[in-house]
Amino acid sequence: MPYRHISAMPVETVRLLNCLPGKIYADCTIGGAGHSNSIIKKIIPNGLLLGIDQDMDAILNAKQTLKPYKANVRLFHDNFANLPGILSNLKIPAIDGILLDLGLSLNQLEVSGRGFSFQKDEPLDMRMDTRTKNKAEDIVNRKSEKDLKKIFFELGEERYSKRIARNIVKKRKQGPIKTTGQLSEIICQAIPGKSSSGKQRHPATKVFMALRIAV
Repeated sequence: MPYRHISAMPVETVRLLNCLPGKIYADCTIGGAGHSNSIIKKIIPNGLLLGIDQDMDAILNAKQTLKPYKANVRLFHDNFANLPGILSNLKIPAIDGILLDLGLSLNQLEVSGRGFSFQKDEPLDMRMDTRTKNKAEDIVNRKSEKDLKKIFFELGEERYSKRIARNIVKKRKQGPIKTTGQLSEIICQAIPGKSSSGKQRHPATKVFMALRIAV
């Protein structure tokens, strides 16, 4: 299945990065490789693009998308925080530009099956890097009520964080919460006068954002 992602402001990005032949750039969140594809065309024949992403799906997609330019591309299944180490290993003292397009890709939301959204009933995973241990399911089922409340309030600015945390702890006593559908329903039940229907913002929006950040 094709990797789904729409690059943000590709024309402006390439212009502001001042991409020229022979320069070295790092796309630290390569995603659908849209930005990288635009950058590489500007820096060939002797430029170098470093592509980094936590999500292996993105790396595999980038290998195919950028295959015509493979001599000018180095891909890394890693966190962009490790860019200094990557440059050191490549013996590159400095680069000409760094790009980070932060947030989720359409592929992660719609195709990955890792429960990044409440729009589909999927396993509560939310890991960008599936090599890491902690899933959203682990947080929801193991954290104390106090810790859940803190996560929802501080990372999601959820005003009903206490109610939601209490309802999660209550419901998980009946059995583990394993899917986005289960969690979404529990959240809706905890917020007075709210439902998942209609045009209003879905009651689970802030909690899911907080869990993605926590994971």
